[in-house]
Amino acid sequence: MDQYDEHKASDAAWAFLRSNSTATLRFGENSQDISYIVAPDGRLVISAMVAMLQPCDTIMFVPEYAEDCMEMHVSLNQFLENGDDGTLADRWQVYHGVPPDTQWAIVDIDAARYHEMFIDGETLTRENLLAEDEVSLCKKLNKNKDTIRLVCASKTNVEVSDPFVVGVDSLGIDIRAPFGIVRIQAETPFVSASDVLALFNLK
Repeated sequence: MDQYDEHKASDAAWAFLRSNSTATLRFGENSQDISYIVAPDGRLVISAMVAMLQPCDTIMFVPEYAEDCMEMHVSLNQFLENGDDGTLADRWQVYHGVPPDTQWAIVDIDAARYHEMFIDGETLTRENLLAEDEVSLCKKLNKNKDTIRLVCASKTNVEVSDPFVVGVDSLGIDIRAPFGIVRIQAETPFVSASDVLALFNLK
């Protein structure tokens, strides 16, 4: 594969990973459905069972184990909710609610396979270029719920009665709904906060 194709494949894989929030994690001989978030620095974060944190061959299938899923070989690194990375646990709970397990882990991607293309895991850890504006954008958008509801329905064909914006990045907007996360994909990448607001005719 030439360099252009590698970049193209990596970009497509990253967009796919970013547009989902659920996966099946296979650890050793066990498997478990999980929910994940993408941290501002691009790392993945999950609520983890103790058994997941034991040394073993660990594979993450996004959004679930299926023929056309993304397959990632990963390593889990435990962190404490009251430690230096505790804000990541808070962020996960804003997205997904009460965690099913009491342990937390950062997911490092070692390598991935997407549409039969093999991708270096490091290229799938990308900083959110809108991280500095994310909190203020979420607050502003959540003050305009009627607009969020209409745009969400228009762009995704999903009706969310009480939408709550939980994340913004250059590729889209994450909205929490009672049944999970709904993703509004950016038609072209957002470059600035004003690009995001323009989608909702806000300033």
